Amino acid sequence: MTSDQIKSKIEYGDYKTLGAMLDVPPTTAKMRFLRGDFEAKTALEKIIEAREQLIKSHKVEPKA
Repeated sequence: MTSDQIKSKIEYGDYKTLGAMLDVPPTTAKMRFLRGDFEAKTALEKIIEAREQLIKSHKVEPKA
């Protein structure tokens, strides 16, 4: 996933989660990502993918 793709999928709370993962404040985590830090980018990819999987696995199929 490119940085632009990640940026388009970031939601409220993602930088807070990223900060917790990196053990830094959310603003520091955000700046690390924006500066191209590999660890921050990889962690944000995991956050986004996990959220998408969680939503997908809990969606209720409409009844016909």
